[in-house]
Formats: sequence, C-alpha cells, structure tokens
Amino acid sequence: MDLATVLLLHKSSFIVGALCFFYMRWRSREPGLDLLAVGDCLLAFASTLAGLGEQGSLPREIWTFGSFSVGVTGYALMAVGIIRLSGRRRKLSDWLLVTAALALSVLVGVTHLYLDNQMRAAIFNANSSVFLALSSAAILVGFLRDRLPGRIGLAASLMAAMTFSALVVLGVVFPEYGPIAPRNAFFMLIICHFSVALFVVVLVQERAEAKLSRLANTDALTGIPNRQNFLASLPHQLKHGDGFIMIDIDHFKSVNDRHGHEVGDAVLVGVAQTIAAAAGGKLLLGRLGGEEFALFLRDQTEETLFAAADDVRRKIKALAFVVDAGTVRPTASAGVALWSDECDATRLRDRADQALYRAKRGGRDRVEMYAALAAAPLPSVAAVVAF
Repeated sequence: MDLATVLLLHKSSFIVGALCFFYMRWRSREPGLDLLAVGDCLLAFASTLAGLGEQGSLPREIWTFGSFSVGVTGYALMAVGIIRLSGRRRKLSDWLLVTAALALSVLVGVTHLYLDNQMRAAIFNANSSVFLALSSAAILVGFLRDRLPGRIGLAASLMAAMTFSALVVLGVVFPEYGPIAPRNAFFMLIICHFSVALFVVVLVQERAEAKLSRLANTDALTGIPNRQNFLASLPHQLKHGDGFIMIDIDHFKSVNDRHGHEVGDAVLVGVAQTIAAAAGGKLLLGRLGGEEFALFLRDQTEETLFAAADDVRRKIKALAFVVDAGTVRPTASAGVALWSDECDATRLRDRADQALYRAKRGGRDRVEMYAALAAAPLPSVAAVVAF
C-alpha cells in the first residue's frame, strides 16, 4: 500500500471518529465526548498537513512542525476525553496533559527536532503511546465501578493502539529490532483508531441502557428497588430459613396531611435509607408502594427473623425530621413470616402482610410473627418485646 493511501486512511479514521463523537455528544451529553471529537479533528488536520507536505504543497518547516504540534495536542485532548468519559466527571487537573503536549511542542520547535523525520516520528509516536496508555488505564479503572462490557473492548483497542505506536518508535529508532515494519504498524494503528471510535459508541450506548434499566427497576423517590424489581428478584424455589418482613410507616397519611408532601417524601426517603442500611447489600429489599416496604432474608430462624425486623423498627423510631411545626418522629410496624413446606413466595408474602396487619391493629410500632396469629387474643407490647 502506497503512502498516499495510508495517509488517506489515517485521516479518514479520525474524521469518522470525530463524526461519531460529535453525534454521540449531541445525543447523550456524556462528558469527554466533545474533547474526543475535537481531538480527532486536530489529528485529522495534522494528517492532512502531513499529506500535503509529502506532496510538496507546503513548505517543509510548516507542515513538519504543524503536523507534529497539532497531532500531539490532538492525542492529549483524546486522552482527557477518555479519562472524563471513564470517570464521568470533569477535573481541572486533566488539562495538565494538554499542557504537557504544548510544552513538548515548544521544546521540539525550539530545538528544530521536527525537521528530522526519524526523530519527529519517534517522539510523536512515543507521545501517542503515553497518552494511549493513560487512556486505557482510566478505562480499566472505571471497569471496577460499572463493569460494562464495552470497557473491555475500548481498553483493548487503546492498548493495541499503544502497542503499535510503540512498535513504530522501535522500528524507526532500531529498525533491525522491530518485529514489523513501521509502515505495517502504522496501518494497524489506523484500524485501532476505527476500533476506538466503535467501542466509545458501544460504551455510551451501554450506559444509556443501564440508566434505563435503573429507572425501570428503582423507585424514583427513595432510590431503592421498586415493587417490580423486588418481586422479580425473589428466588423461584424457597427453602427452610427463608423469611419475609413487611414494614409499614405508622400514621403516614397524617404526616402528609399535617406537614405536606415534601415532609412526607423526606420521611419516606429517610426510612428507605434506614432499611437499606440495615439490609447492608446482602438482603433483598424494595418499596412495594406508598409507605410499605419489604425485606427477604435467607438462613433465618424465628428468633433471628424477628430480631432483624425489630432492629429495623428501632432504627426507624430513632429518626427525627425537623420541620417548621416541630419534629416528626416516625414509627413503623412490621410483620414477619418464616417459610414452611406448604407455601410459595406469594403466600409467604401474604402471611407477612397478615402479620403486619395484626401489628397495626395491636397498637403499631411493634413486630408480629405470623406463627403467633393462631392465638386469639392480641399479645401485649411487653410480651412482644420480651419475645
């Protein structure tokens, strides 16, 4: 493949990338896509300068220094864009990479190293390798946070591009030790650029799908799983030790009526956070609707299940919400049921609901066990606590 074709493909890879990034930035507003688009535009411009220079259309000093300085700045902007895309936040320190690229351009310009083809190519591709390495590291670190499959493809593409850039340096500086010719490594680098653009689009799309999934499965107010998510997460087959806890905020309607829905929402959020903290990420929990919440536990006995419910009740009772009219101190009632051979998840939940109903009839701010429902008289609060 002749040099003109290689340069055309090189420029095309950046143009395609820039178009993809501009479009995705317009659609998704993900941080970093704008910098990726600008970086690719600069790299496409640098490639154009190099192509015109090779054809003799530009003075040597202009195209050599121009393509070098614009190119290293483009790679720096790409690195900043990838880092921001990975971490989904903007930091002022990210611009240190662009500052380093500009400083390198000044150094090369002052020393006139850009006039030496081999030195210019070696420094440029070494710079590219460093920025690509930083980009791939940022993507891999981000994988520990959201574990999206697109990160693997993007990190692999960036590492491959880094490797081929390093091979270009090796082939230019030590031709006898290079495993492949610099031109072949450069061609593979072009493919990597296309691959980077592809997997950036994939990553942004996966994030959008994950966000939609969270919205569909998470209660918008409290941030905990909603009814649909909770019920779908229950195991199909129950076993001994499985238990259900139903929790209902006492007199919640009066809180809304007396203090307004904003205070009511604050109480719901506080109670939900308290239940979630008690669950500790190990239990299934969800908001079933209104002021009603549910927990599903495994490997329980009647004693441990009752104790878990009572612990949540006590923590809710310890909450306090300061409002204009005073302080709102919510309480909650809970009903618990332990699995037995003859019931499925739906029936077990109904039993816990029946126990909850009994707890509310018995005076609220208490826990009732379904097994106690066979007894005709309601137990006293002291008896429940003693249990």
